[in-house]
Amino acid sequence: MPGSAPDDLSLLSSVNRIARAIRSDLDVDGAQVLADTMLEMLPATGVAVTFDGAVAAEAGELPDRSQIVRATGEVLDRQPGRTPTAHDVTVGGRDAQLVIAPLLIDGLVVGTIQGVTFGADDLLSPMLRELGDLVGQQVELAELERAKAQVAQAELRTLQAQISPHFLYNSLTAIAALINTDPLEARSLISTFADFTRHTFRTTSAFTTLAEELRLVEMYLELERARFADRMSVRLMIAPEVLGVTLPFLCVQPLVENAIRHGLEQRQGHGRVTIEAADSGAHALITVDDDGVGTDPDALQAAMTNRTSTPHVGLLSVDERLRSTFGPEYGLEIATGDGVGTRVTMRVPKFHPGVHAT
Repeated sequence: MPGSAPDDLSLLSSVNRIARAIRSDLDVDGAQVLADTMLEMLPATGVAVTFDGAVAAEAGELPDRSQIVRATGEVLDRQPGRTPTAHDVTVGGRDAQLVIAPLLIDGLVVGTIQGVTFGADDLLSPMLRELGDLVGQQVELAELERAKAQVAQAELRTLQAQISPHFLYNSLTAIAALINTDPLEARSLISTFADFTRHTFRTTSAFTTLAEELRLVEMYLELERARFADRMSVRLMIAPEVLGVTLPFLCVQPLVENAIRHGLEQRQGHGRVTIEAADSGAHALITVDDDGVGTDPDALQAAMTNRTSTPHVGLLSVDERLRSTFGPEYGLEIATGDGVGTRVTMRVPKFHPGVHAT
């Protein structure tokens, strides 16, 4: 009940509810969950939450809104530190104190949490201060998570745009060359081309499974075989137990495109690409290997490290997204050299919190 101190278990449950409400999105419903939960936790008869000077949620016995808004305005005008302040108010004709703790984001007061007491605020004030810190930290974390998600979506859109011009031109040229000589094959390739572009551009999800990614690779390779004919062979060695592993969308196909575009396309005669996915304990190891012309390893390493301009834009984008998703230790491992081909390996955790294919 309001005004009583919660036990340890209920306190933990209340803190978890507050964190979930904020991290999901502190809208009107989230603010009300915050107010209701704080009323259970605090020695207060009423709780209010404000943002930008306006009352976002109320719970329990409170003064009228004009008193809340006036007291909130005083707090916002002063831009205080973390210390709560007490303001004299009336609630139902009785004298009371409205104790206000600021919500600080990056050092600025963006809102308040408030509690009403008819007695001394010896316990209410420090509890509001700690809750204010908790809520402020959770809001900052939520903003960071949203910003991270927006960056991931921007990177995905950029990669989708990057792979299209070169690939579209080559695919349409190959199909056009078959229209008169092999119309059935041309029709089949048009269908594959449509499926590939639909799968590539349909999604706004940042994640997929290895099985779905390999389906995209198969469609890509079918279109490339129309250009290379018997100049290219592809070998797949895929462990079935890693097909369900979740990874960032468009992570494998750009590696295969890099192998063909910068490896096989530049060499004379027949070329080979090997795609391997192996079980490695807590991880899946995915490797794309080609026997093409290779590249200067020092120049490629400098581009990957310093994020400078490179023709291998697919490698750079995949490396960035792996690191931002799983951590800095999950970047691409690349072995290459002039005339010796290129081997690119990614290590993906089988299970990672917050990473789910949709």
